[in-house]
Amino acid sequence: MMNQDLIRKNLTFRNAYLLILLILLGSLPLSKYLASASMIALAAVWILEGDFRTKWGRLRSRPAIWIFLLLFAVHLAGMTWTDDLSFGFHDLKLKLPLLILPVVLGTIEGLKSRELHFLLLGFVLAVFIGTLVSLSIMLGFGPSEYSTDRETSLFISHIRFALMIDLAIFILGYYIVNPPNDNKTFSFLLSPFSLFLVVFLLLFKSLTGLVVLFLGGMFLAVRWAFRQKDLLVRWFVIVGVATLPVMAAFYLSRQYNLFYTAKDDLENLDPSTAKGNPYWHDLSNPMTENGWRVGFYQCETEMREAWNRISPLNYDGLDSRNQEVKHTLIRYLTSLGLRKDANGVSQLTAQDISLIEKGFASCQYRHPKRLRVRIYEIIWELDQYRHGANPSGHSVTQRLEYLKAGWSIFRDHPLAGVGTGDTQKAFELKYEELKSPLDPAWRLRAHNQFLSFSIAFGLTGLILILCALILPPFMERRTNSYFILMFFIAAFLSFLNEDTLETQAGVAFFAVFYALFVFAGTRDS
Repeated sequence: MMNQDLIRKNLTFRNAYLLILLILLGSLPLSKYLASASMIALAAVWILEGDFRTKWGRLRSRPAIWIFLLLFAVHLAGMTWTDDLSFGFHDLKLKLPLLILPVVLGTIEGLKSRELHFLLLGFVLAVFIGTLVSLSIMLGFGPSEYSTDRETSLFISHIRFALMIDLAIFILGYYIVNPPNDNKTFSFLLSPFSLFLVVFLLLFKSLTGLVVLFLGGMFLAVRWAFRQKDLLVRWFVIVGVATLPVMAAFYLSRQYNLFYTAKDDLENLDPSTAKGNPYWHDLSNPMTENGWRVGFYQCETEMREAWNRISPLNYDGLDSRNQEVKHTLIRYLTSLGLRKDANGVSQLTAQDISLIEKGFASCQYRHPKRLRVRIYEIIWELDQYRHGANPSGHSVTQRLEYLKAGWSIFRDHPLAGVGTGDTQKAFELKYEELKSPLDPAWRLRAHNQFLSFSIAFGLTGLILILCALILPPFMERRTNSYFILMFFIAAFLSFLNEDTLETQAGVAFFAVFYALFVFAGTRDS
């Protein structure tokens, strides 16, 4: 009877553990609050289950967990030389999942293959639901205030959401190729979901997400090729993969050249409009749109009168993005190769007028779903930055300012850094010292996780943290795990472009999947 009671108790706690873990994985792309609550519930189940002697034995026998906990230990040690203790404690609270989840998942009995399959497919379903919500907004079925596709990620940051989409695609790829029980029907049913997520990621236009998908796909292709015995197949795939970066570079170079190819005849600028009003040619303005100079062929009197006849938004007012309508109109007309006069305004279509009113300053946005629009935005940002424009609010060029300030802080404190709690204060002071053009609202931190670690803990702390991140899979003999490899590709690539572990959603994403793939699985999973 006691054995039966014990079995029932263990089964109850096991089911509760798996259910909460499923809710945790499902909430990652849909609710950061539910994710936090799930982690607390997971810790509560771990405590209530008891059997601490067995758990302590598992913890003692797995040095990889202790090595990983160096990540949290470095943050804790960094409190000893920080001045802003309040921010430091906030950061420690944010990083708690990196302490709790490896211990909880690493000391509870490991997951079986079927349990892991169930959990991962539950995560994929949650990501799919999140993409459907975003897609419905893109198609106009949701709130109208979301002006870009990336803003349709309602629940978490669009970059974190894109990373989860990448991971979901990689998970589906595994089950399509290796279906449970070799079930080909299962593979067939999953394929459309994988294709949908790839197409959605292209529509979403997250540069980080697309780079992760592209490089992750290349890695998988090369890995597969090296496992083939047929040398012809192996080299065909490797050469094919090697040409992809060349093709991408060629495409980007073409877009760059199209942007900078001059189309105005500088020697024969007409002095007046068809109505006889004088043009103003601003020769000092180097700004271009689709190769046309923004400063040429401007007649503000005609533009104002013509625009106010066709739009309820006043020429001297603001558009939907709180930009001056006249500047949006001037850039949009330029992108079409039209002159900034009454004749140019009269050639605008209803779609063009609507785009200008919404704050879109180029005819490229007639086809907003194309990836080329995002590439155009980046080239335009870099061009403006090169000519001294304020990078505030521009995702690529303001990152250059973040890196410049962050690198300067690291050079001031190369060995031990500024401490756990002083990173934000160090950036604020450095922006003032460098006289950064960024507006105060955009003076953010490094947006590079490796640099953020270096700023807070110096080169010494960075080395310890890298050991904590990289060594556990080797110590657990799990370096051949497909899921670990693809998760590491997604996570570490995001570290180059984001402070992934400086946000609640980022920490949750990283801590959950690191603990799940490295510490929670048994050999059969």
